[in-house]
Amino acid sequence: MFNKRGQGDRNSLFSSKKAQGMSTNTIILLILGIVVLVVLILGFTMGWNKIAPWLSGNNVDTIATSCSAACSTSSAYDFCFAKKDLKAEDVKLKDVTCNYLSREQTSYGIAKCSAVPCDNVLIVNAVSSEELAGYCVESIDAVQALIENILVSHECLSA
Repeated sequence: MFNKRGQGDRNSLFSSKKAQGMSTNTIILLILGIVVLVVLILGFTMGWNKIAPWLSGNNVDTIATSCSAACSTSSAYDFCFAKKDLKAEDVKLKDVTCNYLSREQTSYGIAKCSAVPCDNVLIVNAVSSEELAGYCVESIDAVQALIENILVSHECLSA
């Protein structure tokens, strides 16, 4: 171990040392485990639709069921004002309501609801959200228009 001069022999010092090291497989599995853990944390805190939007495709059936439940329970807010994002194969509509879908987008199969007529909501064809205020009259609570695939709502303030 030591040479004649009293100095340690470098080669024999390092070669006799028995160090425990992690194998490459262990390191790879550790990194994969950390990545999976980070994805799970982000998915549950931020929402899965922001982490992996390709996971959720067509949600028309889910919205149709939700609208049917709102109608059968006579929930005026859920049918007339609750905003939903519709994703179909051909289009994505943001902030749409069951009322709008049942009146204006009938191809998605959302039925009109006689129990919740939504007479206080006016749906118009408008180019900009600034135009919506001009449609407010005494019996209307809200004016809605689909502008660039987003249903824009304007709440009418009664005096």
